[in-house]
Parts: sequence; structure tokens; C-alpha cells
Amino acid sequence: MKKLALPFIFCVSTLFYFSCSSDIDNVTDNQEPETISFQLKSMPTDSITKAARMYVLMTQTQDYINFKSSISAFNSKVAPNRVSFSSKSQWMNWITGNISNTGFTTVAQFEGMFDDYVTKFELLHQNNTDLFDLIEQAANDTTALLQIFEPELMPQPEPLGDIEACKEACMDATSTAIDVENHGFVQQLFLAVYYLRDYEFASSAIQDHEMAMNFYIPMDLNICFMECEQNGGSQ
Repeated sequence: MKKLALPFIFCVSTLFYFSCSSDIDNVTDNQEPETISFQLKSMPTDSITKAARMYVLMTQTQDYINFKSSISAFNSKVAPNRVSFSSKSQWMNWITGNISNTGFTTVAQFEGMFDDYVTKFELLHQNNTDLFDLIEQAANDTTALLQIFEPELMPQPEPLGDIEACKEACMDATSTAIDVENHGFVQQLFLAVYYLRDYEFASSAIQDHEMAMNFYIPMDLNICFMECEQNGGSQ
């Protein structure tokens, strides 16, 4: 059993997966890309260490700070809607009928904030090509990617100590959800950047992960705890 120092949730509803077409340039919003097989590659340990160090340094740059600030501002207005889309056209279709359920005042404001964080991710990528070239060596080696992207991942729970069995179950479920979210996130981000070459899609993967960390996970864990208390410690 593992525990959380901060209130995270049991929720994987924002996690989305995508497959890649063998003919990337022909993929459109109206086409269902074909699934392809990936050749497993093993990234050298020294390359993983170097990439992880460079990633940490990147998180200290103004480009990164600006990007994360833009993502957080966007997410704060989308929450608590549990929606996830992979393209701007899908987002625009959704917001036109749901703006009253968000913190956005106009569709134009929504579009401006969306474009802002996508543009900032493109800039982040362009200014850190050496780092992303190293990341590409990892292919779909999830273990290596998890080590490199560690600053972006959810923290694993730690032992809570003596709590009711019901809350223990909440924490165990949360731990499992965090594992799923973290693995899904690094795979999505890598595939978006290196197979689809789609920075809008990559930004969406980060946006989803941020939303799960900062909104959905705390909300659902708190609900789980509250239900434990309301039901006298039983679910």
C-alpha cells in the first residue's frame, strides 16, 4: 500500500491513447490512423542520465515556465469539465456548446489561450532540440522515458500509517491510477512529438496530465475519503 502527501484521486478518465499511421502525412481529423508496431530500443544508461539532467535544466528556463503557466491558466478555466481532445478543431466544436460550463467568457478567449499554450510548446521544443533528440533515442522504452520526464510526473503515494481500511482502499486505487497516468503520459508525449510530429497533440497530452494532477485526482480522492466517512468507514 502506498500513500499520498497531497490529495490525489482515483481517476483515469482523462487518459487518452492514440495510434499512428504508417503514412503520417496523410492523417487528418477525419481519418482513423492505423495502428503500427514499434521496434523496441534500449537507451544507454548514460544517455538517460544526460537527458534527465537536461530535462531538469529545461524546467528552469523561462520558456518552460511560460508554457506551464499558460497550460495551468487554460486548465483552470476548463475545469471541472472532464474532457480531452487531440486537436484544435475538436476543442472548438466542444467549447461552442459548453462555454457556459467553463471559466471562459468568450470563444475567442478560449481559442486565444489554446493557441498560446500550443505555440509555447512549439517554442520549448525548438529551443531544446538536443534534449528532444536524446529523448528520441528512447523510442517506446517507457522505463527510460519515465526517468527522463520525472519532473512532469505525479508523485507516488507514501504510507499514510493507521487509517481506516476504506481510506486504505482509496489510496491503493489512487496509486494504481497514478501509475497508469504516468505511463500513459510519457507514451502520449513521445508518440505525439516523434511519430505524429504534432505539437498541438503533444501540448494536449501535457494539458491532460496537468488537469489530472491538479484537478481530477485531488477531487476524486477527496470524494472517496468523504464517502468513507459518510458510510462509517466502508465503501
